[in-house]
Amino acid sequence: MRVEVETLDSTQVRLEIEIPAEDVDNAIREAIEGLRGYVSFPGFRKGKVPLAILKSRFPEHINSEVVRQLVVPAYEDAVYEKQLIPLAQPDFDPPLEQLKAVENEPLVFAVHVNIKPEISLPDFDEIEIDKTAVNVPREDVEAHIKRLQLQSATFEPIEEDRPVEVSDCVRLDWECSLDGRVLETESVQDIDVDLTTTELHADLKDGLIGIKIGETKEISVGFEESYSVAALAGKQVIYEVSLHAITRKYLPELDDEFAKDLGYETYNQMHGVIWNTLVENERFAQIEKQKTEILEQLIDRIEISIPDELVDQYVQQTLEKVQKQLSSQQQTPEEAGINLETLPIELRADVIKQTKQNWIFDEIAVQEGIGVSDDELELAIRRAAEQSNRDTFKYADLLKASNQLEDFRLQLQHEKIYQFLIEEVAEKQSLIITG
Repeated sequence: MRVEVETLDSTQVRLEIEIPAEDVDNAIREAIEGLRGYVSFPGFRKGKVPLAILKSRFPEHINSEVVRQLVVPAYEDAVYEKQLIPLAQPDFDPPLEQLKAVENEPLVFAVHVNIKPEISLPDFDEIEIDKTAVNVPREDVEAHIKRLQLQSATFEPIEEDRPVEVSDCVRLDWECSLDGRVLETESVQDIDVDLTTTELHADLKDGLIGIKIGETKEISVGFEESYSVAALAGKQVIYEVSLHAITRKYLPELDDEFAKDLGYETYNQMHGVIWNTLVENERFAQIEKQKTEILEQLIDRIEISIPDELVDQYVQQTLEKVQKQLSSQQQTPEEAGINLETLPIELRADVIKQTKQNWIFDEIAVQEGIGVSDDELELAIRRAAEQSNRDTFKYADLLKASNQLEDFRLQLQHEKIYQFLIEEVAEKQSLIITG
């Protein structure tokens, strides 16, 4: 079989494939013999119809069988021979239904194939990240413990018969509704609220001032577009509040008893454990930031073209999944916090970034010999199962059944690549200003 490769651009090639006449003739004979087994013809017993009659009466069937038998396998052999990695279904030229197999002649056809481009990696010391040692000041630890103290506060009703004032704490119910529909997830009962906290929405706080115990009041609250709860972002909602009590807040003492209530032996032990935890959290946050910086710089330094067909296919498939999920959950896009106008643009950006990362990391894995062995995969699955209190074997079977096992392996490989890069890339120099 003859295979010639023409590079059209960095992500597309044209293959010209020639299947030898001998293979074509053999395929034609096999197709005709296949017909003999089930075709009946006047004057001949089944299986005894002359080949010439079958060729003349069923040329289209014979041709389609020959094309089916020869063309796709020849394309797959050509891709393997030339070590190409196709990214999507090939485009045959001429189309398969127009290919004609002729006796004693080779079968020649072309294929346009989107392929993974060659990637040239930069020197890793060209990339710089912040490698400053992690430090958590004592003040941050104290602030964290203060938040724990506030979370452990108790509220006792006061005896005064008066309206709510700006410095009060209150115990109330509220029912949140949007366009006349109650939002159960945003409605609460018997909640203690400190009006002095900055976390309470200003409209709600202002609306509570002046009401008395036993009263019910509707308060209109407007949320900004950037609000963290998607169902409320940019919306004007109604809170129907019922005031049960005006309360006074009592904070527990920061002592050993407080620590024991939180599961520690002493206050000093609690302080040390919390400090260590905050350091670990800070270290984790630093690693995530380093990973982001590394990926952004790699993508900036490596020019990669991604075929539009590949991106369009992913976007369309994802949009269809979103529509099916909304339909199954009987939700509107607005209720789910989804903007169908901007979603395709966001999906395109995501798939381009993710594809570039995958291709770059594939090249790093090959160049540096970074992989994940079956033993490493098994150990990681065991740890993941333990963390989620699952049976290891059942968890592994679940990954296999849902075709996620290789995705799990790929995530592990990417983590190993990030660990390698964090060690290899340069440390960002601090800006020192002298007088």
